Amino acid sequence: MSTRGRTLPAVPHEAAQVHDPAGQGQPGRPMAQAGRMEVVGRFAVGIAHDFNNLLAAVLAATEQIAARPGIDAPTREDAVLIQKAARRGAALVRQLLAFARETPASPRRLDVREAVEDLAPLLRHLLGRGVRIDIDAGETPLPVRIDPTGFDQVLLNLAANARDAMAQGGVLTLRCRPVQRDGARFAGIEVCDTGSGIPPDVLPHIFSPFFTTRSEHGTGLGLATVREIVSAAGGEVAAESSPGVGTCMRVTLPIDADPAGLAGSGSAAGPPVAGVAVGRVLLVEDEPVSRRLAERALAAWGWQVVSAGSAEAALDLAFPEGAAPAGFAAVVTDMELPGCSGADLVAALRARPGGAALPAIIVSGHAEPALRRDPAVQALLAAAVPPTVLLSKPYPLPELRARMAALVARPA
Repeated sequence: MSTRGRTLPAVPHEAAQVHDPAGQGQPGRPMAQAGRMEVVGRFAVGIAHDFNNLLAAVLAATEQIAARPGIDAPTREDAVLIQKAARRGAALVRQLLAFARETPASPRRLDVREAVEDLAPLLRHLLGRGVRIDIDAGETPLPVRIDPTGFDQVLLNLAANARDAMAQGGVLTLRCRPVQRDGARFAGIEVCDTGSGIPPDVLPHIFSPFFTTRSEHGTGLGLATVREIVSAAGGEVAAESSPGVGTCMRVTLPIDADPAGLAGSGSAAGPPVAGVAVGRVLLVEDEPVSRRLAERALAAWGWQVVSAGSAEAALDLAFPEGAAPAGFAAVVTDMELPGCSGADLVAALRARPGGAALPAIIVSGHAEPALRRDPAVQALLAAAVPPTVLLSKPYPLPELRARMAALVARPA
C-alpha cells in the first residue's frame, strides 16, 4: 500500500506510566516505553495486510467447500467452524489495530449474556482439557455499549491468563450479574481461577503496558489491552488475588439505557443481487491463492473473469496494444500491488480512452479508515461517477457478490 500521506500510529497514554520492575527510575525510561509502543503500532499495521490476506483465503475456501452440493454434514460443519475461527482472527487483528490507534473501535449495543454464551465454545478450546470452565450468565439482560471484538478480547485475555495460572489444572468461573453502584446500574463480569495467584508486590502493576513476569514469552500487553478496551467503554477492571488460592478479575461496564432493541449479532444483509448485469470483470490480485479463489467465486456467479497478477499485466489486458479497449463491466483490484497501488491502477485505467466510466472495487488487508487516508484513494472517492467501493479483507464471499451487484446493477 502506498505510504503517501500516512502518519505513525499515536502512542497510547499509558506509555508514560509503565512500572519499572527494577525500581531504577532511569531517566528517559518513559520515552523508551513510548518508543516501544510506537514499534507495536508499526508492527500491527505491517502485519495486518499479510495476515488478512491469509484469513481471506481461508474464509473463501471454506465458504466454497460448505456450498458444494452433496457435501456430508460433518465436513460442512467443520468448514463453518473454520469460518468462525477465521472471522474471529480477523476481528482480533482489527482490535490490535485499534490498540495501535490505526483504526477506531466500533462500539454498539450488545447483551453481555449473549456475548458470553456465543464465546463459550472458543473459551473451552482455549482452556484445554486440564481446566474446567463454569459459566453462569445469569437471568437478567445486561445491555452495554462496547466494541464487540473488544469485548471478546477482554474475555479471551482474562481466560488465557487464568489458564496460565493453572498449570496443573483447575476451575475457571465466569459470572455475569447486574451491579448497583452510587445509584447507577452496571453489568458485572467476573473471571475467577483457582490458580497460583499473584504476589502482593506484583498486583499493583499488572495493568501497566509491558509489565510481565514471563521473562521469555510474555509481552506485557494483555492486561493493558483489557484496561484500554474497558476504559474506552466507560467501565473499570480490578483484580483480587491470594497466592496459592487464585485470582478474580472483575469488569464493570455501564448499562446502556437506550430503549432501542439490542443489535443483532449477524451482519447486515447486502443489496439484492438479482439485477446484476453479468459481464466481464478485470480481477487484479498478486496473491495466487486469493486470486484463484476470487476467480472461482466470480465465475460461479456468472461473471467472465480476466485476471492479472500485477498492474502492468492488467493494463495490457484492458488495453491491448494495437487493439480496441477490452470491455469490462468492473475492475476488482487489491490495493497492495507490486510497483503500483490498486488506486493508482484504477486511475490509470480510467485515464485511458474507453475506461473513464469503469466502476471499481478496491480490496485491502488494511483497515478502511487507513485506506481512506491514502491520497490516491481520496481522489477516486471524490468523484461520485464512476463509483469506487472499498472492501476490507477478509470479507465473506456474499459481501463481494453484493458489492458487485450494487456497483454494476442494471435493470433486469
